[in-house]
Amino acid sequence: MLLIIPNFENEIEVDMIEVEDAIRIIQESGLLTSYQPVALVDSLGLVLAEDIISTMNMPPFSQSAMDGYAICGDFSSFNVVGEIKAGDVEMYDVNQKEAYRIFTGAMIPRGTTAIAKQEIVERNGDVVSLLEQVKEGTSIRIEGEEIQKGDLILKKGTFITPAAIGLLSSFGIAEVMVYMKPIITVIVTGNELTAVGEKLQPGRIFESNSYTLRAVLKNHGYNVEVKKVKDNFEATKSIIAEAIALSDVVIMTGGISVGDYDFVGKALYDLGVKEAFYKVNQKPGKPIFYGLKDDVKIFGLPGNPAAVLTCFYIYVLPAIRKMAGITPPSLIRRKVQLGHDYNKKGTRSYLLKAKVENDKVFIHKGQSSAMLSSFVDANCLLFLDKDRSEFAAGDDVEVFMLPLTF
Repeated sequence: MLLIIPNFENEIEVDMIEVEDAIRIIQESGLLTSYQPVALVDSLGLVLAEDIISTMNMPPFSQSAMDGYAICGDFSSFNVVGEIKAGDVEMYDVNQKEAYRIFTGAMIPRGTTAIAKQEIVERNGDVVSLLEQVKEGTSIRIEGEEIQKGDLILKKGTFITPAAIGLLSSFGIAEVMVYMKPIITVIVTGNELTAVGEKLQPGRIFESNSYTLRAVLKNHGYNVEVKKVKDNFEATKSIIAEAIALSDVVIMTGGISVGDYDFVGKALYDLGVKEAFYKVNQKPGKPIFYGLKDDVKIFGLPGNPAAVLTCFYIYVLPAIRKMAGITPPSLIRRKVQLGHDYNKKGTRSYLLKAKVENDKVFIHKGQSSAMLSSFVDANCLLFLDKDRSEFAAGDDVEVFMLPLTF
């Protein structure tokens, strides 16, 4: 992939790339992070970096699936010759017309043809009689019936859930090799921003982008360090340099355009960040930057709140997910029918806040890049290609489904 250093110093307008190209460039830019062994109990929410092969059968011995009697033969009554509890290690033999009192999980004696659960037997002293017929093999968990020695337990790329931890622990596995979650820093820029909880002065707005990004990252299992900086070149450059030194991913909001007080681009240039692209032919979120400094992935997002979240879902979250080993990393894309007519203006692709209901998608009101209110109950971003302007109800369209993981 060709990487070009952006010429922010001269504020030269560069050609925009298309949405699909931007997605491809990010996904092809070497996004996997390191992997290392961690204790199984600490692996929840991580992704396996290796195949896990069984070194034993599961279950490791043939066992009873019920409390009842291990019987031998096709008879109506049996002589009880002993008792076997779960955890007993001695192997017993059972002969024709004999039975052992047995409990769930206990190792069955050699010669067992079936387990007669206690609800269908009548015991009189050391004799049990069957109240109904029991088929051969009933209520026996056969050694290796779930997984056999040498089988694949879990494959590389598996997301570790509580069930996965339980399964691996049943094989005595105490440590697993996993992809580590990337270290993420969010930098919020802007003189106009006021911290939540402080008094709002005329001409200022409450800062929301860090809250949005911290929340959406936390929702997907990632921790984030948030830093804020005023519109000052040296301060911006210093805080970006510090973030690059300490992070795998740096996400900046605001200051990426070429205005007199937009210093992010100039700081990136001075720091030697290599541009993969700058500006995407889309609405909202045209002034988006993606670049690399060594192995650090750097995203410069626009400042408007809805544009920030749109760009995060389409570009940033898939990159982070791929770095963490999650496959597929990108949002699910679906073909649905448009629920109403819509006319698109201009020659940019649109990413519209919308909702899919019963395989139809309905576009929300309030599509301004500054409006988060219409994002609150959206479950998708509707993608409308740049080359088409008129859409009718019933037309097939494509949506990016938002991964709501609460």
